[in-house]
Amino acid sequence: TDIEVNYQDFRNASGESIEVGDGASVNANTGSVSFDRTVYPVPYGNTGSTIFNTHTTDTATTGLPQGDVIVHVRVTDADYNVSAMGEDKIEDANVTLNIERGSNVQFLATYGNTAFYADNAIVEVSPDSGVFEADVTVAFTAGPTTNCPTAFAAGCVLQGDIITVEYTDNYDASGKTQTVTDSATFDLRNG
Repeated sequence: TDIEVNYQDFRNASGESIEVGDGASVNANTGSVSFDRTVYPVPYGNTGSTIFNTHTTDTATTGLPQGDVIVHVRVTDADYNVSAMGEDKIEDANVTLNIERGSNVQFLATYGNTAFYADNAIVEVSPDSGVFEADVTVAFTAGPTTNCPTAFAAGCVLQGDIITVEYTDNYDASGKTQTVTDSATFDLRNG
């Protein structure tokens, strides 16, 4: 469907009557979702290790703090870019993140039309961009419960685990619901 607008100017700059117009097509776009990386470091829990401060006479010890990983999820969907200068949000489509190990799946987060977070909308990164981003914290204990060290009863993220993101586009280019995905792995690297 096209939208057309016509304007009848009864007296233009030269005193003549003219008609001017413009048109635009109305269509939906298929959205996409992606992570900012293909490989993330494995998050680690509090090691309980002792660190001594050798530069002072302080003999207190402290454990190595937990090392969380921040995952950036980007949804590109021009259908939600509704205001040219304002900050738009996706509030009625789902973006779901899971961590997978073999056939075991651990739910991580959902954004969109669920109330997993108090502010569960995905926000546009800049006006009129059509790109929306959410930052998700992945802790060591966010993974499946299988094959984990016994000290972590809540599960863990291990090397080789896969993080997946799924975006349900309510109206793709054909006007139908479509689900698009992306994935990345967790891996350990030598320093």
